[in-house]
Amino acid sequence: MSPEARNRLKWVAVPFMLVLTLLVISLLVILKPSWEQQSSVFVNDQLQSMNQQELQNERLRQEILKLQLENKKRNSFWELLPSYATIITTLVAVIGVFVTIWRQINERELDRKQREDESLRRLDERFTSIVSNLGSESAAIQAGAAVSILTFLKPEYMVFHNQVFMLLLANLKIQHSDAVNKLLIGAFEKAIRIHWQSLRKQDEQFELDLSRAHLDRIDLSNTDLTGADLGFTELGHANLTDAVLFRARGFGAQLEKARLSRANLNEARFREANFRGAQFHGSNLVAADLKETDLEEAQFYQARMQSAHLDKAKLRGAKFEQANLSDAFFYGADLNEYTLRSILKAFNWQKAHFDEDVKAKLGELAEASS
Repeated sequence: MSPEARNRLKWVAVPFMLVLTLLVISLLVILKPSWEQQSSVFVNDQLQSMNQQELQNERLRQEILKLQLENKKRNSFWELLPSYATIITTLVAVIGVFVTIWRQINERELDRKQREDESLRRLDERFTSIVSNLGSESAAIQAGAAVSILTFLKPEYMVFHNQVFMLLLANLKIQHSDAVNKLLIGAFEKAIRIHWQSLRKQDEQFELDLSRAHLDRIDLSNTDLTGADLGFTELGHANLTDAVLFRARGFGAQLEKARLSRANLNEARFREANFRGAQFHGSNLVAADLKETDLEEAQFYQARMQSAHLDKAKLRGAKFEQANLSDAFFYGADLNEYTLRSILKAFNWQKAHFDEDVKAKLGELAEASS
């Protein structure tokens, strides 16, 4: 048979088969009621032939079978699906709400981050401008920058605190006009109280380098300056009341008329420093190294000075009333009679170390006053 004949036969056979299939289905649908009726008549005839007991048993069996079919139908997936439709719809709605909220939160967070980045960018530009202005040759521009930098010490600008601290410290080691330097000192007072402790917590080994800084009249009271380097630092008239200067180093530092009452200078080293007219009322100077220092007219009222070294120190006019001088060293110190009479009013002066001629003079003054 040729291919064309086969194709024609195929196109004729397919419709024929479809029509035949539809006829069979229609015949079954038409005959189904008659079959069911015949089946019902047959069942009724059989039931009539049964005795009463068998009829009851058969009915019971049929009811049980019916219940089983109903239970099976009730527990089927497609029967249960409508009962869960409300729950599923609600769950889908809730998930949709959460997805919407999540998207909104993400969008808001993204917007907030963008605003913060833009704000930080503008602040960086402003901070860079301040740094530049501090290096200006104009004192007026420098002063404006020193005032503006205070803005960056606010809590909301914490990210800039370390930069501000270092910037101020660096500029305080550079010569500025008195007016600009005063503004820088005022800003540094706030910066060191705000940032210094957090800086120490980040790095316990960090050492504060204040060497050669111009800090006249600065207020560092109650400040922890443990181990700080104060070499050649200008601290004239500075307020260091209750400050912690444990093991601080201040070779050649200038602390004329500084207030150091109740300060802790335990084991501090201030050789050749200038403490002329300074106040050490109630201070801790145990084992402090004050060799070759200028302590003329300094006041050590009630100071603890056990094992302190004041060798070759200038002590004319210094006052030591009620200070504890046990094991203190005064070898080669410049002491006038006023200071010697003051030493006689100190505690444990007999246990201090003096040159022989000074010890003899103290003995004479002690006898004369008794």
